[in-house]
Amino acid sequence: MSRPENARELTRSETITALSHYYRAEVQRSLAWRERLDRTTNWAVATTAALFSLGFSHPELPHSFFAFGLAIVYMLLFIESRRYRFFDAYEYRVRLMNQNFIYHILAHGMLAEDQDDAFWRAELASDLRFPQYKMDLRYAMGRRLNANYIYLILLLIAAWMAKIKLHPIPAEGWGQFLEHAAIGPIPAWGTFGLILLFALHLLGLSRLGRQSLGGRDLFGKSPP
Repeated sequence: MSRPENARELTRSETITALSHYYRAEVQRSLAWRERLDRTTNWAVATTAALFSLGFSHPELPHSFFAFGLAIVYMLLFIESRRYRFFDAYEYRVRLMNQNFIYHILAHGMLAEDQDDAFWRAELASDLRFPQYKMDLRYAMGRRLNANYIYLILLLIAAWMAKIKLHPIPAEGWGQFLEHAAIGPIPAWGTFGLILLFALHLLGLSRLGRQSLGGRDLFGKSPP
């Protein structure tokens, strides 16, 4: 973009002041999205606890009740992953300034004026003018799944199996266990097939979430 004719170059002091105020605003935005992530996780934990309580305190509830519970927790995972993409976009800017602006002030007492400095400032300016997510939704779901949700989902699946075993009466053998596992006209193999497909889906998300982003949050030279 061309430079306006009436533009005035900022002094070093003005540049540092502007960047400092902007840095504080981005940190606040990042923290706000961090709190939203924690809130969604708290909802998922509370939902899992409520499902355990209801599922085992009411024998009349069918074991498919836990399938409904898994759907709720998965929906919360989806919501949290969308929030995580926003958090990551703002956190990206904070990391960019931490590694290049705050670092040089703390380590050297100065603002760097070299090729690396020009690069990160251009990167930040470009991200402000053309903001975009830094990860896709599936990768975000994998990250949040590995962070918290995998444990909640495994607990619900284990509770589902226990419900099949114990209700309406404790199964005395494999045949009776398979009878309990049926959901209306859906036979036991259909129930276990759905669980297996869901588990494979989660495994794929988990593996995707463990992949590296290629060091996109590292710019310039490593600190000496």
